[in-house]
Amino acid sequence: MKRLAASLALCVAALLVGGCGGGGAGKGDTKALGGSNNTSVCAYAKRFGRGRVYAELSVSPLSLKPAACRAFSRSFGGRSFGGGAPILPRGTGRPHCDFNKIGSSYRIELGVFATPHTGAGRAFCRSFHPGHGFKRVRLD
Repeated sequence: MKRLAASLALCVAALLVGGCGGGGAGKGDTKALGGSNNTSVCAYAKRFGRGRVYAELSVSPLSLKPAACRAFSRSFGGRSFGGGAPILPRGTGRPHCDFNKIGSSYRIELGVFATPHTGAGRAFCRSFHPGHGFKRVRLD
């Protein structure tokens, strides 16, 4: 889990180096993720406990995807799959935990899903604290 938190920090650093940490704060400069053509998704899977966890990272703008996904992938340690949303396996349902980081010119959302009936999602989310400006989104 420490590696995962470190990767998110690296992801944020890559985004700031990429020039998305400031400027461009005028009206309409930042697009929402839902349905935006300026958003891209990378997804990863790995074994955790008795099941699998799936992490889906949404990055906007599109130009930040390579740096953000590479940084996340290095520490998550799972395998990459897909490339569009939604691409999760059937039965994963709603996310077990969700985090986001929103800047003036970028947005990163991270959702954690899991195989059903294994407890992997709840266990992973209990031990997962990304920090570095990511805020946990309350799931109802």
